[in-house]
Order: sequence, then C-alpha cells, then structure tokens
Amino acid sequence: MRRPSFSHGPWLLLIFVLSGFAGLIYQSIWTQYLGLFLGHSSHAQSLVLILFMGGMALGAWLVSRRSALLRRPLLAYAVIELVIGVLGIGFDGLFQGVTGWAYTHLMPGMEGTSSTALRWALATALVLPQCILLGATFPLMSAGYMRLQPGSQGEVLAGLYFSNSLGAAAGALVATYALLPAVGLPGTVLSAGLLNIVVAILIYPLARDGSAPAVVTSAAPAAGGVRPETAVPVRLVLLVAAATGASSFVYEITWVRMLSLALGTTLHSFELMLAAFILGIAFGGLWLRRRADRMPSPLRVAGWVQVWMGLAALASMFVYAQAFDWVGWLMRVIVRSADGYVLYNLASAAIAGLVMFPAAFFAGMTLPLLTLALLRAGQGERAIGQAYAFNTLGAIVGVLAAIHLLMPLLGLKYALLVAAVIDIVLGLVLLQRLRLAAPGRLRSPLWQAGALGVAGVVAAVVLVRFDPLVLNSSVYRHGTARLADTATMLFSRDGQTATVAVYESTQPIGRMRAIATNGKVDAGMAVSMAQAPTSDESTMILLAALPLALRDDYQRVGVIGFGSGLSTHTLLGDQRVGRVETVEIEPAMVEGARLFGERVERAFNDPRSHVVIDDAKSYFAASPRKYDLIISEPSNPWVGGTAALFSDEFYAFVPQQLNEGGVFVQWLQLYEITPELVSSVLAGLLEQFSDVRAYLANRGDLILVATPKGTLPPMKGSLFQQPQLRGELARIGVHSVADLENALSMDDAALRAFVPLYPAARNSDYFPTLKLNAPVARFQGAFTRDFQQVMTAPWRIVSAPPTGQVTGAAAGLPQPASSRDDKRPTARAVAAFLQGEVPTDAADADWMSAQALRGLAARCELDGSPMETTRLLFVLAGETIPFLPAAQRAALWAQRDWMDCTPADPVVSASLALVAAAATDDHHAVLTEGRRLLGSEHAPMLLADPATGYYLFGAMQHAARQLGDTTASRQLTDQYWKALAPDARGNGPLRLLSYLAAMGRQPVSETEFRPSGHE
Repeated sequence: MRRPSFSHGPWLLLIFVLSGFAGLIYQSIWTQYLGLFLGHSSHAQSLVLILFMGGMALGAWLVSRRSALLRRPLLAYAVIELVIGVLGIGFDGLFQGVTGWAYTHLMPGMEGTSSTALRWALATALVLPQCILLGATFPLMSAGYMRLQPGSQGEVLAGLYFSNSLGAAAGALVATYALLPAVGLPGTVLSAGLLNIVVAILIYPLARDGSAPAVVTSAAPAAGGVRPETAVPVRLVLLVAAATGASSFVYEITWVRMLSLALGTTLHSFELMLAAFILGIAFGGLWLRRRADRMPSPLRVAGWVQVWMGLAALASMFVYAQAFDWVGWLMRVIVRSADGYVLYNLASAAIAGLVMFPAAFFAGMTLPLLTLALLRAGQGERAIGQAYAFNTLGAIVGVLAAIHLLMPLLGLKYALLVAAVIDIVLGLVLLQRLRLAAPGRLRSPLWQAGALGVAGVVAAVVLVRFDPLVLNSSVYRHGTARLADTATMLFSRDGQTATVAVYESTQPIGRMRAIATNGKVDAGMAVSMAQAPTSDESTMILLAALPLALRDDYQRVGVIGFGSGLSTHTLLGDQRVGRVETVEIEPAMVEGARLFGERVERAFNDPRSHVVIDDAKSYFAASPRKYDLIISEPSNPWVGGTAALFSDEFYAFVPQQLNEGGVFVQWLQLYEITPELVSSVLAGLLEQFSDVRAYLANRGDLILVATPKGTLPPMKGSLFQQPQLRGELARIGVHSVADLENALSMDDAALRAFVPLYPAARNSDYFPTLKLNAPVARFQGAFTRDFQQVMTAPWRIVSAPPTGQVTGAAAGLPQPASSRDDKRPTARAVAAFLQGEVPTDAADADWMSAQALRGLAARCELDGSPMETTRLLFVLAGETIPFLPAAQRAALWAQRDWMDCTPADPVVSASLALVAAAATDDHHAVLTEGRRLLGSEHAPMLLADPATGYYLFGAMQHAARQLGDTTASRQLTDQYWKALAPDARGNGPLRLLSYLAAMGRQPVSETEFRPSGHE
C-alpha cells in the first residue's frame, strides 16, 4: 500500500483553506441567526465567540486524549468534516423550528432571568455540537499532516495556521458581500455545509491510502546558551497559551468597538474588521512557516513575539487616534455613490488593517510556537490539542472580560492597555525562564524586552488621549472628525453593547443636548424650554400623542427603545395610561438619559414607569400579558442589530402581543434611506396590519400607526384635557386634533399603493435586505421625499378626516418653526397678492410667478403668450388650491375679481376653466377641460413642459379618482404618460396618484397597472 508523499502537502493546505472558509461563514452567519433570537447583535457576537471558542476548546481537548491512538487522523478529519456539513445543511430548518417552538410554547409565561436562561440554553444547543466538531479539525489535520512530514512540525503547524486563517478571512468577506445578498442566511449556511462535504470528499483519497505512526518528538538539545525545552514546565506553556488567547480577544473586541466609532456600526464594517484581524493572524503563520523548524528555541522566540505583540497593540492606539481624520477625508473626497461605497469599504479595510494587522501578525505566531515547543519537549501529538484547547479557553475569558469588565469599567483605551500589558508580561516570563548568559544586564534580552515594554506603556498612557468629542463625532456620516469646540461632553460610557455619550452643542435654536450611541445621535432636545423645540422633540412627543388621540384606555403600554426617555415621559403625561414598560438593551443608555432632567422625569420617577434591560422581542414573547399599545422607536436600520425590528417576522410577531383593538406605532427614518427600502419595510407591515396611517413628524421622521384588525378609530380631543400632555403638545405647536390630523401624510390606501411603485425585496430576518442595503443608502445620503411631497402636491392625494376644529395656526396660537413644509402661509400670501393685497410670506419663486400673472392680467395680455400664461396658471393653482379653504380658493380662481379682461385664446380659456373647476371640486369639468387641452394642437407642448404637463395630467387623474372613473384614469396613462417630461414621470406623488386613480377601490396588486418613473 502506497503512503502519500510530501507532494500532498500543498493539497492539504488548500483543503484547509476551504475548511477555514466554511468555519468563518458559520461564525459570521451564526452571529446573525442568534441575533434574531437573543437580540442585539453585540450580545449575539459575544455568545457566538464564547460558544465557538468553548466548543473548539472541548473538541481539541477530546482529540488530544485520543489522537495518538488513531491510525488515520486524516480519515477521522474527513468524517468530522462530513458531519459538520450535514449539520450545516440542516441548520436553518432546525433553527427556525426550535426558536418558533420556543416563542410559541416555552417562553410565554417566563420572565426575567428564566427567559434569558432559556434563550441562551437553546442557542447553545443549536451551535455547540458543530463548534465541538470544528475544534477537532485543527488537531486532527495537524496530526495527519505531521505523520506524512514528520521532520517539519513547525512548518506544518504554521502552514496550517496560515491556510486556515486565510480561508477564514475570505469566508467572512464572501459571506457578507456575496452569499448573503444572493441567497440569504439559509443559502449561506447551506453553502458552508456543502463546502464541508466537498472538503471531506477531497481529503478522503489522501486519508485512506495508509497510516503512519503517531509523532513522538524527543527533547531538543540546548543551543546557543538556551536551556532545553524540557526545562520549561508544560503547565506554564499551556497557561501562556490561555493568557495570550485571552489578550488577543480583548484586542479584537476592543478594536471592533473603537473602529465602529470611526467606520460605523454596520454589518459591512464589522466583517471588514474581522477579516483584517484574521488576515493578520494568517500572515503571522505564513512568516513563521519556513523559519519555525530552524529555531533552536521556539519558546524564546515566543517570548519576544509576545512582547512585540503587546507593543504593536499599544502602537495601534496612536494609529487609531488618526483614523477619524482619515475617515473624514474619505467622506469629503469619495463620491457618494454605489461605486463610492465600494471605495469607502476598501479604504475602511485599509484603516482596520493599519490598526489591527501588526498585533494580529504576532498573534498568528504564538500558538504554532507554543505547540512546537511542547512537541520538542516530548509531549507528542496530544500537545496540539492541548495548546489549542487552552488557547481557545483563554479566548472565552477574554471575551467575557472585555465586554463585562474591562470596557465598562476602564473604557476602550485602558481595556486595550491591560491586554497589551498581559502580553508583554507573558513575554517577560518566557524570557526569564530561558534567560541567556549575557555579559551585562543591559544586553540581557529580558532587560531589553522589559525596557521596551515599560517605554511602550508609558508612551501610550501619556501621549494617547481618546477625546470623547472625536469618538462621538459620527465622522462616518458627516465627514467631520470632531464635534465643534463649543460642544461640552457630559457623559461618556463604553457599555456592553455600545458606547453611549451625552453632550451639549450649539445649534441654530440655541444649545441642544443630545444622546448618541456609537457616535450616532439618537435624540436631541433643546436645553431650555424657552428655546424652540428640536425636530426630534416633535417626533418623540408625536410617537406618544398620536395613539393617545385614538383611545382612552391604554392599560398596558410597551415601548421599544429608551432613547432620551421623552416618548415614555409624554405617555405618562396622560393619567388615563396604566403601566408603561420601556425595554432597552443597553443600560448605559438609560443612565445617560438621566441628564435630560425634568424633560424626562416621569420616565424615571412615575410609579407607572418600568424600565426593563432586555431584548424587546424576547421580553414581549416571555410576558404572560398582552399590550394595548406598542411603540417601536429603535435606532436607524443600518445600525447593527436594529434591522430585525423592521422585518416581516417582527411585524408578524407584534399582533400576537396586542390585545383586541390594540395599536402599534412604528418610527421609520426617511433620511439616509431609499424609497425602495422604505417599501420593503412597509410591505411587511401592511401584510400583518389591516389599517395603517403614516404621519410626518418632520421631513426626516415618519410615524406609522397601525392596528392588526379592523380600522383605526377617528381621533378624539380628550387627550387635550390632560394638563401635562397638553403642555407637551403645545410646545411643538399641536393645540387641537386638527393639528394632529394635519401631520397625516398617507392613509392605508396610499401606503398600499406606495409599495408596488417601488418594488423591492422584502426585509426578512433571513433575507436581510435592510441590513445589507441601508449602509449604502446612508453613505449615498439618500432621502425619501415622497411622504413630504404628497403633503405639498398640487392635488389632495390624502385628505385628513374632518374634525370640526380649527388648527392652532388658524386660531392664532404659537407655532414653532417646523422642518415639515407647510404650504398654507404661501398659499394665503399668493392669494392676497393676486387679489390686490401686499404679500408677506410668499416664497421668491411664487412671488415672481404671481407678479408675472397679475401683470399680464392687469394689462389684459393673458392671450399674448398662451403657453406661458397656462404655465403660470397651473403653477400658482398648484401652490394655492390644496391649501386654502373652499370659499377662499373659489373666490381666487372661479370668481377671479383680479382679472379685468376675459381671455379669448382657447388654450388660456380652457386652462382657466380647468383651474376654476379644480378649485370648486367640479371633477367632471376638470376632465372636460383637460380633454379640450389635450385635444388641441398645443397638447404636445403642454405635456412636454415639466410644470404644465405635471399639473394638467395630475389634475385629471385626481378628478378621475374622485369620480371613481378607473377607465378614464387608465386611458390617460395609456395615451399621455410617455409624453410627459422625465421629471414629471419620475415624480412620486404623480405616480402614486395615477396608481390610486387607476385602481379605484379595488385591492392593490403588484402585478396590476403601475406607472413607471422611466420610459
């Protein structure tokens, strides 16, 4: 029987690259799977790392006890890869089945620690078996390879370490950038399973050809004055392996948190950081591969490597301090496009590499060197599993210490410093045990290493400062590497899942106090009640006020996300509200919010308020009681762990937690997001809720109010009878139900029409469209303007229900400046000017158009340029008719006292008649006059003009919709849509109106008529 020769070595290394590739796919994807069950992704990452390392430690330890007894380690390796592959193929179905069963049958009735313990136990059961098997692969492959190449243990160990790490780095990137977008979580984990099976098939021919005796290496002789390796206790080497594993993972977790502040808390940035770290480890193994077997004392080299690793970690602080300026420069010079985002990711990878690669390079040498020392000391193949097991056990300690002890207590800088000191001390211990006979202390390696270590620590402590104003600058969004000099940091805490800061800064309204997570501001409020409110205040108050206007009896309310605490505070301003449970996953967020003081005091002091530190979905699932109202106001969807609160599965889960007649309120950003991504969220929400309304708090914040059964009730004014709540609402200019209704942007029909106009893949937990694409939209500075444009369109696409009340503005009550466009003042000013008064509030463009039209009318020259007159009429009609009371618009456009002459030109006459009909809601006349215009010789010019074609086509579609004439609507689109100017065809409100008119009152189907924004 032929024994494989050395020529199989490259094949074994290549196969182990594939194994590492699959292994890191598992770690990356398990993090996301468990994040769906455990909550915030930082917790999931921690647990996956602990399970990953713990399982591998156990697998390696088990192999260390049996390796020497195996005749064919490579055959055992092939079997294990096969089993891993089978488990990987079935993982998705098993996960969904187990977690669904837990949510339905186990968790209801369980609260607090029992619920948490159950979730963690099930998560452990789901991934630990594969982790144990993965831990067995490195020792088995190493043992099998070394038996084939017995004289090159160092080369084998370092080569395998390099190949496996190289595959792991590639796996992290391919999973995130290629597999996940293409096939989702199920397809990605399936791909890893299939790859494991391919590895098993490839290794089998090399494993079955024969066997070789186990490697038993005797002690190496002393060389160069170094004591023999047998003089070093095995226990010390294993303890060093454990301690350096701990320090390495403190580095990784701390660096990830640090770089998240500079690069952003996204899935892409995390995987880039992970790949940079693993790539450093890989190249450390590569450098060692050809040198290890020539080293007389691996432990002496390991001692120096530990010292240099600690020094490199200290040096990373100096590099990191410059990272914010680098990112700021990138944000200023890179074009904000999809291609620009690719460049930004490449640059982010380079920055992560500069910070992490040097120390990781040395980390890639430690385990092969320590294992080689044990082999030379006569420990045999069991040394491979022992060193690997202790190293991974140390990694578990490092994960726990970094998250729960070092970062919360010491902060990022000193967490990294402690890990660096540990590595330097480990190096000194090894050098002390192997001290050389040197002519003097100054030339002693121990003293030299000690001096370097002390100098590095002192330099890092004295010269490096992590400025909170830099760390919380959100440079990855705005390109500014530091908050303004006028900013004052009030609170900064490195929590378990995020870095939380509270600071004051100067804004146009005055001083603003903001709370931020990982640099991204989650809420900002004016410091003084004498100042105008911020747009965030309007959002947070309306999140509570809108549902309070619908019902009087909310006995149990759940709020997802604490933020500043203002939404909870506002809810508790209504004495009709019972218990309010606010679920927040980061304790530091609640602690920081206390600095908002009296503005949020009820959230902390009202006995009805209960703040819970937990994952919201798991907490609600475990609660035995349902809710009358749930308000979800998490952070932005691109933030790690947040996209799951905007998914199909989440919206299917919420109705199960609501009582009969319950209400759900969802905050959704409109800034840094595309209409397609908004559509992907709405699609999931609308499928589970029978009636949904969208309210605009300001240009960038949308509030969705929904009920799973029936329709939402009309708003009532009883909430204004609550003194505390009335005061909060008055601050943002809301004095009546009419003011609340004026925030309505789209009703249920409009929302259901919006979704097919912007086709997008559904945002599912298992196909995370939002998590993958929201970071791109953020980088591009995307903005969804449709909801604002619908409210300011020339035709009433959505009309607020009549309330019988006047708005606060109409009653002369104070109205703070709002970022939501209000066309009413401009409409009144234009009407006043045309009717002979002096305008006060007209915008420049409207003033010029009104002046031009009035001048033509005064000179009886409306017929002089029919196309220009028509354009002016349509523009000003669109700026006034939807925003004036019926009597006022009829006086302006139907009676037309401001016109001294009656035009004779047929185009001008028809245009005036159409505008008059629109002003008096005579929809039949609008269609009649519109057809006259479209039948004239000027029709192509009218339609091609962006302003006239837009208004004319929209006015006719609006009339058709009001009449329920879907045939007229579809004929208009069929005949004239392509004749419109590109700007008109791409206009969101016009497309929405045309869709609604064509559908009539029929259910919306994505396969039915849909006007395209393109040719």
